[in-house]
Amino acid sequence: MRCFIAVPLEAPALAGAQRLLASLREQVPGVRWVHPEALHITVHFFGNIADEQVGSGLQAVMPVADDTPPFPAGLDGLGTFPPRGRTRVLWLGASKEMPMFTALVQGCRAALRGAGFEVDERTFRAHCTLGRPREPWPQEGLDAWRAAAARPVRVAPFKAARLVLYESVSAPGGNVYTERASFPFGASALGQR
Repeated sequence: MRCFIAVPLEAPALAGAQRLLASLREQVPGVRWVHPEALHITVHFFGNIADEQVGSGLQAVMPVADDTPPFPAGLDGLGTFPPRGRTRVLWLGASKEMPMFTALVQGCRAALRGAGFEVDERTFRAHCTLGRPREPWPQEGLDAWRAAAARPVRVAPFKAARLVLYESVSAPGGNVYTERASFPFGASALGQR
């Protein structure tokens, strides 16, 4: 299974991010845009792994989700990865560090590392992938993106409340993400586990 764990955008941020994505689709040409139904902030990308590895990964991160209380999150700017050079990813992200999000990611990385998984060692930056430019990306698309990124972004904040395992399946028009498991934050504090 090709999969990853992430925090899904929740209402009202999800609707605002979907409106922003629809507007960008109209303004910025030459981009493979993501499907708007499952916008999320990735915590860890597993890639293609066997079902038993999926189970091990979920067992590793479940206590982290249990011990993390729901927390406020917000995405308020557009950016690219990498920040310089040939653009590969267009994103909606947080302009400021969110300590609770960073703690969640670090906790998941430590738990997964302890369970034998390779983890991304780069500094975490909360972001939601919106699209990937086609090659070659026409100058018109780059200019339109830069103009959009220079404007203020208005997406309502949301409460990060759960960790989700998504399966990623290649499909015409972009990958489709299907929720396979969900772990609410703070379940141990609420006596749910």
